[in-house]
Amino acid sequence: MKILLDEQLSPQIAALLRDAGYDAVAVAERVDLVGSIDSTILEVATGEGRAVVTNNIKDFRPLAAERLAQGRTHGGLILVPSTRSRIRAAITMLAGAIEKVLHDHPDGLTGSERWIGPLLNE
Repeated sequence: MKILLDEQLSPQIAALLRDAGYDAVAVAERVDLVGSIDSTILEVATGEGRAVVTNNIKDFRPLAAERLAQGRTHGGLILVPSTRSRIRAAITMLAGAIEKVLHDHPDGLTGSERWIGPLLNE
């Protein structure tokens, strides 16, 4: 499965996942996407066959539901807890939790979503 981390998530998470062998990129690493609206992020991710990893649940869930209601699909959503911590331990924990989803769903999450629960050190 390929993923695109939303802009508010650290690109360090994408780097850790790439080091583990996954196709992960962060919006913050893509000059073509930095500052883009959520619908554009979802559209680009879908076009690239990527699930969006985001803690912006209130915006992305309705966008994904709207696509499905229109008979269109999306690349999937991985919904993560809002974390205010940017410490290395929190980034590593979040990368590990995302990696578990990637491992469990190697064929992707097209049209669906997965939730990651609260992290211990939030």
